Amino acid sequence: GVKPVTRVRTPDGTARPMLMLGSNSFLNLNYHPRVLEAERRALERYGAGCGSPPLYAGTSNLHRELEMELARFFGTESALIFPAGYSGNLGVISGICRPGDVIFCDASNHASLFDGARLSGAEIKPYLHLRPDHLERELKHCTASGRLIVSDGVFSMEGSLAPVAELAELKERYNALLMIDDAHGFWAVGEKGLGTASLFGVRDKVDIHYGTFSKALGSVGGFCAGRSEVIDYLRYYARSAFFSSALPVSVAAAVLESIRVVREEPEHLANLKRNRDFFQHELERRGFNTLNSRSAIIPVLIGQLQMSLFAAGIFTNIGTTPAVNASKCRLRLNVMTTHTTEQLAFAADKLEELGKKLEII
Repeated sequence: GVKPVTRVRTPDGTARPMLMLGSNSFLNLNYHPRVLEAERRALERYGAGCGSPPLYAGTSNLHRELEMELARFFGTESALIFPAGYSGNLGVISGICRPGDVIFCDASNHASLFDGARLSGAEIKPYLHLRPDHLERELKHCTASGRLIVSDGVFSMEGSLAPVAELAELKERYNALLMIDDAHGFWAVGEKGLGTASLFGVRDKVDIHYGTFSKALGSVGGFCAGRSEVIDYLRYYARSAFFSSALPVSVAAAVLESIRVVREEPEHLANLKRNRDFFQHELERRGFNTLNSRSAIIPVLIGQLQMSLFAAGIFTNIGTTPAVNASKCRLRLNVMTTHTTEQLAFAADKLEELGKKLEII
């Protein structure tokens, strides 16, 4: 886990306290006492690992309970969990698509979505980022019967939201499947953390909901949810599930408890929204371009400030190639529910001070 103020080892080998603005653990639940206790109990009962793929000896009652909880969360018939978010995308896309199919990808989709598309052997048609009009032009000229539209829900390098309502309309108009990878949206965006599709009112029009436990819930693993016939098919044909050891039971227990905490303690989501709104406002009023982020990921198009911030006691991530275009390197600032407004104001002040010193604001 990562606390808002944590100890980070510096290049000279010493450890110093740093304000953490680089963690994807938006709700910081990996420190919640209920989550820690649930994982401890599962470790004592089930041990540290499963020792087998899910369809052999690797599935426990807690795996099944987690999949049922995910299906209830998304309002779908079934769900399937993977040992990692990246490998899950490889398995889902290469499992449902074949040579002769066409996959329409937002040009800024996560690398795992493109890699899964490549593994499938299907034709890949990237469309311009956040441009459903360009997607429609590509769909109009598509003669393949198998069509998949796939997009991030929250784009991890800019915090923007996909136009999921328009994508859902296009998938129905042109008889395609729609997959939304909302890794950075679930349990962090929208009412009750139901994600981007729910925020736009089209959750029931998404065929495959995909996400990870490694962002808002602060754990590890991936999952997809959808119709039973699709999920049952993927249990056998998503190779990254079939041929991988199952998610440790202790992790499944921790994730289950984290989901319950989000449902029963709404203050975590409320605090996250408060913090992100405050921090984005503070940055924008100081003259920084945050690319109109609508999530807990707030970019600042000033990549060269990272080491200066590190020296000032603020840990951030930098988005550079191949994640973004070389001309658009950026700081990637991640807000957590447990930040205080004083900590975020301090970070904004330091950014302003350094930005003025370098004459970039």
